[in-house]
Amino acid sequence: MQSFKAALQTTWTTANPQQKRLLGLLALLIGLCLFWVWHYFQTHISTDNAYVNANSIQIATQVSGPILSLQVDNNQVVKAGDPLFEIDPEPFQVAIEEAVAQVLQDKAQYKNTLVNLERIQNLVTKKFLSPEEKDNAITSVDVASAHLKLAEAKLKQAELALRYTKVFAPTDGLINHLSLRPGTTVQAQVPLFVLISHQQYWVDANFKETELNNIRPQQKAKITLDMYPDQTFTGVVDSISASTGTAFSLLPPQNATGNWVKVTQRIPVKVLISVPNPHFPLRVGATANVTIYTPKSSYAHP
Repeated sequence: MQSFKAALQTTWTTANPQQKRLLGLLALLIGLCLFWVWHYFQTHISTDNAYVNANSIQIATQVSGPILSLQVDNNQVVKAGDPLFEIDPEPFQVAIEEAVAQVLQDKAQYKNTLVNLERIQNLVTKKFLSPEEKDNAITSVDVASAHLKLAEAKLKQAELALRYTKVFAPTDGLINHLSLRPGTTVQAQVPLFVLISHQQYWVDANFKETELNNIRPQQKAKITLDMYPDQTFTGVVDSISASTGTAFSLLPPQNATGNWVKVTQRIPVKVLISVPNPHFPLRVGATANVTIYTPKSSYAHP
């Protein structure tokens, strides 16, 4: 260090005025660069322990039956409302026909009890029948009405089941883990494949617990993916997890042991990707690098 200072002093002493100006400008430039580097690391926090994520919808049917036709393939992009597959509708059409027949029968029975009630009321008025006969007729009307309502409810249920035989995409997204084939019998409420929603993508950035002090929601972020190293995505901090990634795992670490070694934990930070680029499709689980801008105004605790 002493020799370096001596060399600088000798250079400065022997330099002419023009060289001194150049040396001064060089020293200023170096100082500015060093200040910029220092300021950057004071206001930016980065991690490469980050992964792309999105909402995954488990696609299942509301009714059981064999697959009649399949309109999508694995890894296919779909729009909301696009048909996915259809279950054989014939058993459900038969159920509707049976329900219609029952409704017609119960409706006829209900009308008959109304006519009978009116006839009995006239006879009771003329004292040809006792009041108890009128009460019995009213009860018959109520029972017939209840049967008709049950039959109409079963018809609506049958019609709803028929509509459920056609399954549509609930949102824009990408089909994944699809192995269905026509003829496969599926069960109601059992997940069949996954639809990865395109509505929102984010990155789960796992920062060290010692780095969270300056991170706040709504801070700007820069994201790069290993699969697209030359493409930069903008993001914003959405939230900070309330636990470490291992706190609620199947076998969480037990630190109350004699061989305990303190290890800095990582806390997931959810960073929303502001504007996904359709030319660079995102993949769930892809590794990423995240840099969060933490201005000095965020240093103070709220």
